[in-house]
Amino acid sequence: MNQADRPVETITLGDRSAESLALREANGARAFQASVLVLALIFLALHLPYLPASLEDLDSVNFALGVRDFDVAHHQPHPPGYPVFILLAKAARVATGSEARALALVSVVAGALGVLAMGALFGRLDRDRGPSAWSTAATGTAMTAPLYWFTAARPLSDVSGLAAALAVQAMTLYAGTSRALAVAAFCAGLAAGLRSQVLWLTVPLLIVRGWGLRQSAIANPQSATNPQSATNPQSAMNPQSAVRNPQFAAALLAFTGGLLLWFVPLVIVTGGPAAYWRALADQGAEDFGNIQMLWNVHGPRDVLDALYFAFIAPWATWPVGVVVLVCAALGVVVSYRRGRYALLALAAAFGPYLAFDLVFQEAFTTRYALPLVVPLAYLAAAGLRALPYDSGLAVAVAIAMFDAHVGGTSIAALAREKAPAFRLLDEMGEAARSVPEPPVLAMDRRQDFDFRRPITWAADRMPAIARKLPAPPQHEWLEAVKYWNAGGRAPVWFVVDPMRTSIDLVQHGEPLRYRWPLPYPVLVGGARPNEMDWYRVDRPEWYVGEGWALTPEAAGVSERDGTGLAHAPIKAWASGSTLGGVLMIGGRNFEPTARTTLTVAVGGVTRELVDPLPPGPFLRFITVPAVEAPAILNGYVQVDVAATPPVRVGVEQFDVSSARPMMGYGDGWHEQEFNPRTGLRWRWLSEKGELRLRMPAPRATLHLEGESPLTYFSRGSRLVVRSGDRVVYDKSLTAEFSVNIPIDAATEAITLETDQVFSPAERSSRSADRRHLGLRIFKCELRPAQ
Repeated sequence: MNQADRPVETITLGDRSAESLALREANGARAFQASVLVLALIFLALHLPYLPASLEDLDSVNFALGVRDFDVAHHQPHPPGYPVFILLAKAARVATGSEARALALVSVVAGALGVLAMGALFGRLDRDRGPSAWSTAATGTAMTAPLYWFTAARPLSDVSGLAAALAVQAMTLYAGTSRALAVAAFCAGLAAGLRSQVLWLTVPLLIVRGWGLRQSAIANPQSATNPQSATNPQSAMNPQSAVRNPQFAAALLAFTGGLLLWFVPLVIVTGGPAAYWRALADQGAEDFGNIQMLWNVHGPRDVLDALYFAFIAPWATWPVGVVVLVCAALGVVVSYRRGRYALLALAAAFGPYLAFDLVFQEAFTTRYALPLVVPLAYLAAAGLRALPYDSGLAVAVAIAMFDAHVGGTSIAALAREKAPAFRLLDEMGEAARSVPEPPVLAMDRRQDFDFRRPITWAADRMPAIARKLPAPPQHEWLEAVKYWNAGGRAPVWFVVDPMRTSIDLVQHGEPLRYRWPLPYPVLVGGARPNEMDWYRVDRPEWYVGEGWALTPEAAGVSERDGTGLAHAPIKAWASGSTLGGVLMIGGRNFEPTARTTLTVAVGGVTRELVDPLPPGPFLRFITVPAVEAPAILNGYVQVDVAATPPVRVGVEQFDVSSARPMMGYGDGWHEQEFNPRTGLRWRWLSEKGELRLRMPAPRATLHLEGESPLTYFSRGSRLVVRSGDRVVYDKSLTAEFSVNIPIDAATEAITLETDQVFSPAERSSRSADRRHLGLRIFKCELRPAQ
């Protein structure tokens, strides 16, 4: 080979090498596109059989009402109106014949299209290295994230809005000319008609991309017609000046056109600008006045909750959430070192929404964190890419398979059974047909607010209700007291938030409990109505008025209202059927030195004097006296409790009956405690605690539920229960426990003993609590023997 031939030969080899490289890149791109299409089809196939059995949230009810009769002024749906989403659902209803199924079908199809949009977005973020198996892994991780998988089956607009936002983001990043950017901006404005939060995901990226085009045009005037130069990563994400920009003008006009395309008709059908503004203002005031967000509640625990629901809850389980976050953190480092284009694009696309979600949206409404799944999945895949020998792919596949199982079992559960609120309404309808007169409905404040729309939706399927009682905040039970004292005798049906305790100010039986039928309830966190209990109270044996401390919540209300024994006597009412029975009263005297007399009067007859009342806890049983007929008003006799002189005495235990077994906490038990975030209540048992009993029946059953002693001790704790001198239970406890112990009628007191106690002050210098704590008891009840 001579010297003259060598350059020609080198050029030929170089041309072949370039052609081969281009062919490989084209084949790789086609393989990636095919894999994303397959994932989208799998997603669709695994969701269509599992449409939900009912509507399941206040927003979904509003959407369904809007599909039936669009009227934003009447919150059908709620402002801002979602007209594009409602239009799609109306079209789907033609095929399904059901508003609920139509909404869910739109969400499922949008979820599948969202997978395609994710693939396009991730492929663009990986443009420097080209789409690859890692881009597919990121798409698979995002689409199988339990929150995405599950929310796609819900009859809501969240997934539809996200799918549209992802498509606009991909269009924005691919835009290499002003015209392409204007098309993306138009689509962003139009997509806001699906869900208003789309604006937080699209507008910031459009602005940054527009500046990128501007800077590229300044550096190279040919870039206006040369997409390759216009998409230079060094210029696309690095704005340097706020010079007047024709790209922005075109994009702004296009964006405005997309908005006006749905907004103008929306305002017209709502009744004009004034009517629409009133509806929007009412919705805004309702949101800010009734939800908890970091903007108005921002303690350390609130911040931690917001971070949990934003970053961990979307993955349903702690272990997977932590793994994804660790991988995502590694992905940030890897992406920063290898090229910052993807990081800057993600920051512009999702950063503003992250700030908005954390500060201005209800923290524990899990679905609001849905858009954050996308950048976390991409960054997690980028972090796994740093593992040797492509072993990270195996980890990504394992995460996706586990998450698909979590999401799949969740949507299957949602398809099998109706949401709690609609199960309750169905069973109320059945029960109402069997009662002699229509019942009275009494609801906690939150349930009263959340059930307004489901009741409207149920319409003629609602049970016949005589009346619905008002629900003043934290004083709901007083409306039932007024009803009974005024002579009301219809059954009262209480619908109660399980995290509230006002129902314990009325004697009641066991409720029917309505819970989400989900293996991972966090995926439906923040749903309204949420879980609830239904108490059917026909003729309670007693109920109390203001000033009592039968629960920690009631004690707090009495303290705030100034209605306890330190201010005036307190009142209760006992059924005439309890005359001749037993009244139990117990509590705590908080005055260590003041002398006071506790007086209990039934129907004006003083039946018990405790003089002087000792400081600390007390418990008394008295016989309910016979009273004159005039003292029995509307079937009830008034019970007056007074402290003379008035001092801080909290009445924490009260019961009256002539037929039921009765139990009171005596010496060795600490005061009742309550976690308002979870609704959990408990009492601590010290080394030895006494339960005092009154049992008209021959036998009863003591039911105990408690926490595992291993939470606080290195070994199990022994629990011994004695009836007099006789041991009726003796066992070492090494886990959470639930036991039933038969008790004879002759027993007036039993004792519980444990062999381990601790003092919080001895374990932590930050605690001043020197109580002796043995076993934490969640439930202690004396039940009639079966």
